[in-house]
Amino acid sequence: MSGLRLIICTVGLVCFSFTNNLAQTAGRPKGFVIGQVTERTSGQPVPGARIAVKGGAATTSDVGGSFRLEVESGVYDLEISADGFAPIIKNQIAVTGSRNTLLNVQLDVTVSESVEVRSETFAENTEQAVSNVTLSREEIRQTPGSGGDPLRVINSLPAVSAASGEFADLLVRGGTAEENLTFIDNIPVQDFTYFTDKYDGNRGGRASILAPDIFERAEFSAGGFGVRYGDRMSSALDVTLRQANRERVQGVIFADSGTAGGSVDLPLGKRGSWLFSARRSYIDVALDVAGIAEKGIIGYPRTLDFTNKLTYDFTPRQKLSVSVLNFFEDFEQTDDQAFNIDRRTDRFRMRRTSRRLVAGATLSSVFGEKTLAQTTLWATGAHNDGAFYLPASNFLQRSRDLRDSQFGIKEEATSELTKNLQAGFGGGLYFDRADYFTFENTGRFYSPLEEEFNAAPRSNRLRLDATTSAYAYAQATWRIAPRVSLTPGVRLDRYGVTQETLTSPRFAARIDAAPRLAFTFAAGIYRQPPSLFVLSLTQGNRSLRTQRATHLVGGVEWLARENLRVRFEAYRKTYDDLVVQPLRPTQNFASDGNYFNTGRGEAEGFEVSLQKALSGLFSGQASYGFTRSRRRFSDGGVEFPSDFERPHQLTLIGVTRFRGFTVAAKYRVASGLPYTRRTPVTTPFAFIQRVARESDINALRLSNFASLDLRAEKRFAFRRWSFAPYLDYFNITNHDSVVQPNYEFYQQTPQFLSENQRLPIFGLRIEF
Repeated sequence: MSGLRLIICTVGLVCFSFTNNLAQTAGRPKGFVIGQVTERTSGQPVPGARIAVKGGAATTSDVGGSFRLEVESGVYDLEISADGFAPIIKNQIAVTGSRNTLLNVQLDVTVSESVEVRSETFAENTEQAVSNVTLSREEIRQTPGSGGDPLRVINSLPAVSAASGEFADLLVRGGTAEENLTFIDNIPVQDFTYFTDKYDGNRGGRASILAPDIFERAEFSAGGFGVRYGDRMSSALDVTLRQANRERVQGVIFADSGTAGGSVDLPLGKRGSWLFSARRSYIDVALDVAGIAEKGIIGYPRTLDFTNKLTYDFTPRQKLSVSVLNFFEDFEQTDDQAFNIDRRTDRFRMRRTSRRLVAGATLSSVFGEKTLAQTTLWATGAHNDGAFYLPASNFLQRSRDLRDSQFGIKEEATSELTKNLQAGFGGGLYFDRADYFTFENTGRFYSPLEEEFNAAPRSNRLRLDATTSAYAYAQATWRIAPRVSLTPGVRLDRYGVTQETLTSPRFAARIDAAPRLAFTFAAGIYRQPPSLFVLSLTQGNRSLRTQRATHLVGGVEWLARENLRVRFEAYRKTYDDLVVQPLRPTQNFASDGNYFNTGRGEAEGFEVSLQKALSGLFSGQASYGFTRSRRRFSDGGVEFPSDFERPHQLTLIGVTRFRGFTVAAKYRVASGLPYTRRTPVTTPFAFIQRVARESDINALRLSNFASLDLRAEKRFAFRRWSFAPYLDYFNITNHDSVVQPNYEFYQQTPQFLSENQRLPIFGLRIEF
């Protein structure tokens, strides 16, 4: 391992030195920032908007809101302003010689007499008053400890944690990875990760399905989100893919220790463009080269994905966007690897595959002067299968063959009725189909956990034929005074899977006590139907109902400077009708495997954060979060910590830039996860671990998690291209973070598995 790290670091230094010598003689060619400025609510172009480099070149938008700004190669902060609109700053816009950087900007109408300039990261969102953050492509790329993975960047936010360093799942404010909603270009996406364990280990995935190069922006809400979003109880992630420029063919090539790919911008005349991106992983090859493939760390994972985004303007008032994404993944684990896995319940020879399609088309239409409507037609499909065998045998322990698809259409509209009143409304109709086969064998040959050891073999098939669901929503943002805005809304859902019609009222408010000081509040009801996978496990699960969470969020934020914000938020989530599989302290409790809607829970806590936007010499974040998350199997039952509760979490991130270098560090320390106290029961040949009492569930806690991650990047600008090598180093101190207990048949007490080493990532990005 140490030899591999030395090789990687040496190669990186050689590349830095070589490209630095070239760049010193390359000159300073000019590139272009192009795009359009529009009003967020109505979609109308904003003519006469000023787009300026801070302290440098400037231009104004034309009658159609379009602009073109010529600047030398480099990285800039741009300020965009217009009369009657709140000005914003777009940070870290990278420009390469003879290359177009596309920058589309949305401005919000303001009624305040004095308006503060803000970084877009801290821009007010009239629809989302609390717990909201917007991440740009550069912020995603430059966050340390992420390897450019968007999910790991979001995981660095104050309200989010993860099960371990291996997983990139999002655990938001005491919730689970299954409670998060994701949209890609207005398309609902069921799973945003590769190599997920949600079907077999109650955990999320290892990596995001999207490369950072194809992002335009990612808007994340940790709670209290508006009625436009439904079907999940914790968070909402709204991803917008970038558009290709319409003036010239240009591309990007990227590669690192585990993946390689690229993207190309193809103009389709002056009215349209096509972005194409492809990416393939070669982690399996890297593990072989590193000499650790047989250690049984993660098996042999392989991925391949393609992204297409086409845009075309029929008229200045009607624009079409089409997104088509394909994802392929394979995950193999050999007998040798299985035997070397530390945790007994993960020791399988297996192969899992997944094939996914995400496709959608959105027609944006402007009506009159104040209304923007978006009609989206989408289709998604997935096929996940896998077979899990005990090593060195043909004993099948688990089998999955999961096929599902969804087709839908929705309409969303926003309108500025008056200067002080904005309205949003919409609805959708979608159809789900599924064919799920699941098989679970008895656990007597592999698991010392009593609930698995005594489980009977069972197989089930769920066939869902075109089940129809629908929803509608309406909300209004009313500025009752220049400094006070209220956003009431209501959502109506008809869930075809559960045959329920449910109403979810929500409310948000923002009070600007001073030009830079605001108080925020949100409350609402959030619904989540049971997953198709849980419904497929047993016949008894077909009667499960929709789960419910009630959010209360309040906070205060102070904009100390245009790029520096201090925020405090407190929250409480109350869960009802949770889908649970109770752990009863009886020998045969798992004989049927049924789930029930009897679960209850609460999650409460607060977060305080200091965040400096990505600009200037230094940026970063310091945050502390406290969470108390409890669950019960039934009303009035014994209360215990939720599986992913981390009561305390401290995150420190720092980024500095000098002479074209970017150096960043992230340190996170968090409470250990809870685990269950088990009592060993002696059998003639082994120890079986029993949950003796409900009060033993998650009664113990692992040691603290900690990780120090470093990232270094150098950007070299040449006459017609740029080159940016980087190094991501995870857990540089090799802190031994315990992540889970392990039980063996021949030992009374558990062993504890830890993560202390992860491969550094050396990568590069070329723009041309």
